[in-house]
Amino acid sequence: MPDDDQERQPLPPYLRIAADVREQIASGRLAPGALVPSITRLSQEYEVSRNTAVKALQVLAREGLTYRVAGWGTFVAERD
Repeated sequence: MPDDDQERQPLPPYLRIAADVREQIASGRLAPGALVPSITRLSQEYEVSRNTAVKALQVLAREGLTYRVAGWGTFVAERD
């Protein structure tokens, strides 16, 4: 059983960003085909490095929630 202190630790920034974008997708604020905020915008909004924002978007892509189009950006994937 996890220790109570471990359960209360905040999420790493990249997981917090991924959770926020995931919630926007689930709620419909970001519809299928919509452009996800850019790496630059996420890094500025969350005050994190670009690498952290990239890692957050990679998490969402691995989950099948987003896909990247080179030169265009990251988009919300169609729902099944």
